[in-house]
Amino acid sequence: MYSFLVFGCFLGSALSANILAVFPHPGKSHFDVFEPLVLELAARGHQMTVMSFYPQKTPMANYTDISLMGTSPLRLNRVKIGGGDDTMSDTFSVSNVGLHLCSKIFKSKPVLDLLESDARFDLIILEMFDSDCFLGLVHKYKVPHIGFNSAKTSPDQDRIVGTPNYPAYVSHINLPFTNRMGLFHRVINVAYTLMIAVERFFVLLWEQRGFYQLMGEGVPPLEQLVHNASLILVNTHFSLLGSRPLVPAHIEVGGIHIKPVKPLSKDLKKFLNESPEGAIIFSMGSVLKSSSFPVNKRQAIMEAFAELPVRVVMKWENESLPGKPDNVMISNWLPERDVLAHPKIRAFMGHGGLLSTGEAITSGVPIVLIPMFGDQGNNVAHLTSLGAAVKLDYDYISKDTVLEALRAVLFDSSYREKAKDLSERFTDRPMSPLDTAVYWTEYVLRHKGARHLRSPAVDMPWYQLWLLDVAVVLLVCLAGLLLVMYWLARRLKIPHFLQLGSSRKKIQ
Repeated sequence: MYSFLVFGCFLGSALSANILAVFPHPGKSHFDVFEPLVLELAARGHQMTVMSFYPQKTPMANYTDISLMGTSPLRLNRVKIGGGDDTMSDTFSVSNVGLHLCSKIFKSKPVLDLLESDARFDLIILEMFDSDCFLGLVHKYKVPHIGFNSAKTSPDQDRIVGTPNYPAYVSHINLPFTNRMGLFHRVINVAYTLMIAVERFFVLLWEQRGFYQLMGEGVPPLEQLVHNASLILVNTHFSLLGSRPLVPAHIEVGGIHIKPVKPLSKDLKKFLNESPEGAIIFSMGSVLKSSSFPVNKRQAIMEAFAELPVRVVMKWENESLPGKPDNVMISNWLPERDVLAHPKIRAFMGHGGLLSTGEAITSGVPIVLIPMFGDQGNNVAHLTSLGAAVKLDYDYISKDTVLEALRAVLFDSSYREKAKDLSERFTDRPMSPLDTAVYWTEYVLRHKGARHLRSPAVDMPWYQLWLLDVAVVLLVCLAGLLLVMYWLARRLKIPHFLQLGSSRKKIQ
């Protein structure tokens, strides 16, 4: 009996690791994707050191916060809502924000204290966003690392583990296209992908200079560190964003943030239960403020709500809402997952982020989506193509367009049927997204990096990937063969095709 207990303790300690998790982006929605994994790893006995802008409110066992609060303003309800989707400005903005953040974070006291300590780690989990300069931590501690992305990967991120990216049917994350594109969209997709690749090249050069200033000249180039990842965890799922070839090191964990349903508050439950025609939920997520809508668009939405026979639960950050109809209930915070699971909910209205749409799809609720920035246009394009959502263009919001979109998902049964089908595909998996992420994290620990999961394409230059070297060799061989044949023909006085052509002319 005692020997069994000793063996159990030994086994538990053998499976425990010291893990550093680095999430340097100040957006709350990003951390909401990563938090479930680090909390679960801590619950399973791993010693977690988590660098982020969102420290735990209460101390957790096996969990140490390296708080970044104060080094940069939080991107929490701070985005000013405006029309359009300027993807190029987003790309440059992300790079600039990342470089600025990197410098400030590495100079902050909590991070300096960590770097100067004698801490040792077995693995690093690193957010794939903003900047690659945090890979300096991977070089310092000389351990395997896992990339974690809160959205669909871009082509340069696919290259980290060698995932093939075919622009004929893999749309760029910044473009509002699906994986089934016509000629015009394919041309745009290829041109945009090439343009971003060129921009990425120059950003990497700029970032490399700042990286050397922070970490010293002795560190390897960023490009080398980037492509040393053991695997990447990605908050996507093929049922939502389409199927594509993935290497074993590219792990989809879409829906990792979705928690078990909890009971609603009495007021909210009463409001929903007493609605004979059901209800809808309106929320623009954790970044966008619904209260920052311009007056004309806000009023159009309110007038549309007033004409519907359903009740509306609305995330609204102010104490009062001018022009609020009687069928609308406002709250500065909503438990979206729990509200969406309520049987009275008939539709969801949001911006197209993967967190809220994943929760709506899990509950089989059809959606009206207003894409605003980033990956939202791409997400919305896929969801509308699947028949589970209706797109509402921000620039054309009016009472009539809001009513048209909401009436479609409320009264056209095909949208609910498609949403139910999509829910079944999204949730039908051999393991939950969280268990999947934990399994592969521990797989990397067990196999000391698990570099065998990556494609050989990671270590191949671009001209080899496109088989240009093979093409050159084949052309040289073909030219040599033709020269040999020509020489033999001359040597043996065999008429070649030029001579045959001239002889035919003489006969004629």
